[in-house]
Amino acid sequence: MFTMKNLPLVAAAAVLTLAAAVYAADDAKPNRAFSKADTNGDGKVSEAEYLAAQKDKTDEAKAKAKSAFARRDKNKDGVLSADEFKTAGKKGDGDKSTEKKRKKDKE
Repeated sequence: MFTMKNLPLVAAAAVLTLAAAVYAADDAKPNRAFSKADTNGDGKVSEAEYLAAQKDKTDEAKAKAKSAFARRDKNKDGVLSADEFKTAGKKGDGDKSTEKKRKKDKE
């Protein structure tokens, strides 16, 4: 039963639930992107799938995407695992354009 005495407890529970939902949604973004890029459903993203998933189709963007794919393919097997794919856009992933955007967003 809801009373004024337990209002702080109810409010705290609501805040924690919301925070957990936001965290889970943020954590799921790379998984959705990986699933969308993995068009053949084999659990890996090939370079061709990675390039096809890029929004910017210019030659310059394609060259950058190829370079990013090569950096992320840590074991050099020609495909990105879910873990390799998740590193995309994280600090220290070697993607200078992402790091510049992150820095600009902080300003």
